[in-house]
Parts: sequence; C-alpha cells; structure tokens
Amino acid sequence: RLCMSSAVAGYKMTLGADAPPACYEDIAHAQCLFIAGSNAAWAHPILFRRIEDAKRDNPALKMIVVDPRRTDTADMADLHLAIQPGTDVMLFHGLLHIMLKQRWTQPDYIAAHTSGFEALQVLVADHTPAHVAQICGVPEADLYTAARWFAGLQDDVKARSPTLSLYCQGLNQSSNGTAKNAALINLHLATQ
Repeated sequence: RLCMSSAVAGYKMTLGADAPPACYEDIAHAQCLFIAGSNAAWAHPILFRRIEDAKRDNPALKMIVVDPRRTDTADMADLHLAIQPGTDVMLFHGLLHIMLKQRWTQPDYIAAHTSGFEALQVLVADHTPAHVAQICGVPEADLYTAARWFAGLQDDVKARSPTLSLYCQGLNQSSNGTAKNAALINLHLATQ
C-alpha cells in the first residue's frame, strides 16, 4: 500500500501536488534519459521496449543509469554510475553542485517558478565533486559528464535538450525515499 508514498511526498514537497509530470511519449522527445533505482529491463519491460525504440530511432540519445548493480538496464547505458548503496541523495546534490558551479542551471526559471532555492544552494555547497566521488564510489569525470548531460548540454548540440528521469522502487523503498525523490526533482527544477 505504501510503495509510492515516498514519491507522493517528494512530488508534494517539490511540485506542490502528487502529479507525475511525464508520459510515455516523452521518451521519444528526450535527449537524455536518467534512470535511477530501476532495472527497467526486468521490472518494466513495456517501458524498456520504448526506451530501446527511442535509442534506435535517436542514436544521439544519452542514457545514464544510477544503480549499484550491473543490470541489463545498466548494460545499455552510455554512462553507468555504480554508486555505493544509499548514496543517491549525495549523488544528486553533487550533480546540482556541479551544475551551479558550471552555470548549467536556469536562473531565470528558478527565480520565476521556484521558492527556497537559496537554501538548497547552501545545502549542496559542500557536495564537491571530490567529496561526492569518494562517498559514492564513482569517478569525478563521470559526475561532470552526468551533470552536463542532465543539464541538457551535449557535445554536438548547441541548444539545451530535454532530460527525462525515470525511477522506481530503488528510490522509493528506502528510509530516506522522500529525500531521494525531492533531490532528483530539484535537478529538473534547476535545469528547466
């Protein structure tokens, strides 16, 4: 009964309502898929077929998978962040730290459509790439790549491109699942 309670709380905390703002068709429009806490190849085969189709139709589509395990989904990724279990929030805050330092966020959107961003900046200030890499167990270079792709900046594309995140029980079924959901949603709000 409570499998999605962390997601509900995360949506309400960040977006003000329990209303996931995505649909299957968004997969075909994304230039980056950020998959966390999900082995979609096994757990969501219908969704994964759509991901395979999108990758086939758009070879430039980047796929980042955040999972401590090497899964079939991770095998298909352009970048697999094999973080230490339980370090998701650290990773997400570290990515936001990089985006802020590199000026890959959207300040006009943040100012017009969010509140409390100053407090979030203070929170992520000590999540330096070196610190996050050490705690999460991933290379610093991979953190920069993930942050750049998530922010919609790809090497061969001048304009920002859309990122779609997909997550499941790997984030939700946790004692800090709400924090994981909120930290991921904050990445989207910062790079809108």
